[in-house]
Amino acid sequence: MKKCIYVLLVTFFVLACNNDDDRSSNNEPTLSGSWSVINVIGGLAGIDDNYEEGVIVWNFDEQTQELTVTNNNVESVIYDGLASGIYSYEILIEDENTSLIIDDIIYNLSILTETSLVLDEGAFTSDGFQLTFSR
Repeated sequence: MKKCIYVLLVTFFVLACNNDDDRSSNNEPTLSGSWSVINVIGGLAGIDDNYEEGVIVWNFDEQTQELTVTNNNVESVIYDGLASGIYSYEILIEDENTSLIIDDIIYNLSILTETSLVLDEGAFTSDGFQLTFSR
């Protein structure tokens, strides 16, 4: 009888244990990958411009900390984000605020989910712009 109880206990512990390595550690949203600018709002002129997905694409490479921007906007607008090119970036976390620094431009990282990203230069407190992205 004791032997049967020991076998059951060992079986229970073996089955109850799980390997945390099997779980995905990437449950947190990430900048990595391509994001399409879908809206730019703000500035002194109070712009509010919408863009189709794929017209302006920002591709973040977290390994090299490089941002590749492909800006195919041909419309005449006041501001549509960064020009096409490759930029260095870094993420700065202070207290509860997260900033994204691209070259010398500081954006407040307002929202980051799997499908939505909002970067704010101070659109509502100064003459900055807010850019909204989607995947």
